[in-house]
Amino acid sequence: MYTKRELKRAAGIIRQIARDNRVTEDEVRRDMKEAMDAGRNNPDPAVQAKWAGFEYTGDEPTLEEFILWMAEKIRGSGI
Repeated sequence: MYTKRELKRAAGIIRQIARDNRVTEDEVRRDMKEAMDAGRNNPDPAVQAKWAGFEYTGDEPTLEEFILWMAEKIRGSGI
């Protein structure tokens, strides 16, 4: 799956977002988790198909895993 180094870098991205927006890291994490959960719980089959390829280590994905997965998706799309 993802290395400790990759996960640490993703955690740094969350910290940087918090600093840039002058909010706490907890606020950023809460908002990101809400957005991630909304996507994961969307009943649309097309949306669910996109989430089907998301592999994570525990019962629930971490935000760090989500950031890394999304970065892979974006790199693969040519954006």
